[in-house]
Parts: sequence; C-alpha cells; structure tokens
Amino acid sequence: MSLFDDDIADELRTGGDWAHHREHRDPVSGPAQDEVGVPALSSFLLSRTGEVVVAIAGVTSYSDGLLLSVAVLFADEQRNEDLGWDLRDFSRSPGRFRFGVAQGDGRSATVGTRDAPMVREDDGPVLLLLSHHSAALRWDGQYWLHPLPPPGQLVLGCRWPDRGVGETLVEIDAAPLLAAAATSTPVWAGG
Repeated sequence: MSLFDDDIADELRTGGDWAHHREHRDPVSGPAQDEVGVPALSSFLLSRTGEVVVAIAGVTSYSDGLLLSVAVLFADEQRNEDLGWDLRDFSRSPGRFRFGVAQGDGRSATVGTRDAPMVREDDGPVLLLLSHHSAALRWDGQYWLHPLPPPGQLVLGCRWPDRGVGETLVEIDAAPLLAAAATSTPVWAGG
C-alpha cells in the first residue's frame, strides 16, 4: 500500500544548506531552524480576571534559547484584540499588554518598552515576539528568549492595566528548561 502515489525525486538534497544557516545565523533572531526543540514545560496560568486569561501554553527549549508560547483567552468576542501591535516596540499606550522575564542573575527582558527598534547594547537577555495569531476569543504569541537563562529561578510576568491585570509574576525553576536545552541538537549530521 502507498499513501502517496506521486513520483519521488531522483535527486535528494544533501542538507548542505544547514551548515550555511548555522554559520550565518544570529541567535537573537529566533531558534535555529535545524533544531526541532524539546518540550520542557507544559501550560500554566499567569493571570485571570473576569475578562481575560493570560497563560503560558508551553515552553520549548533549544540549544541557545527558549520558545515561550503565550495564550490570551477573551471572555467576550467583542472585546478581543490582536496583541501583536501592543507588543511592538513602537506601542506607547501605558495600559497595553506587557510580557517579560527576569532571570536568577537579576537580568530581565520585556517586550513593548522602547520607542524605537531594539538595539542590543550588551549580552543581556533578549525577548522577541516572533509570531502571533488572533482568533475570535483567543490570541497566541510565540516569544524567543535568548540566551538560555542561568540556573536558578526564572520569573515570567505580565501586566495589562487596560484589562484590570496588575503585574503578575510566576517563578519557575530553570533546571528542567536547561536540561531539555542540553538535548536539543541539529537534526543534520555534522551540524
């Protein structure tokens, strides 16, 4: 039995493009495209009001950073919003949705804090909104945290004054995230 009846290409790619990708990749820009990543943490709530729920939908570890999945669930379809614009560095509304992390070494990173594009001045952590999707009652965002946090506690937090959400912080242990990151490797030999 064959599920697919189309012809198979005679010539397969060698995977040589991945070596080029690794050599020229800026790790601040997102996860390595030749790593699958390792699921390291399941979902938990950050904040809940009668109007919205903000949750971490999961954390996937990569060899040099974390992909944080954030979900915002709305109680009322008429009051939902696409948070992608709120989280851009150009948003100035003081009541907008904010998301951030603080590491055990005292360094932190947040999104939506500047009036200009991100300029990295040191080797501190960077939190970047990579992608987002909005539906009738839900918004999902994927954030890249680079580099990996040091051992100890990692604090994830949000604030959304326009929706009655004060600063809410949740501490998690970075150890399982770092252990998962240690097992995330390039899928192509020689990577």
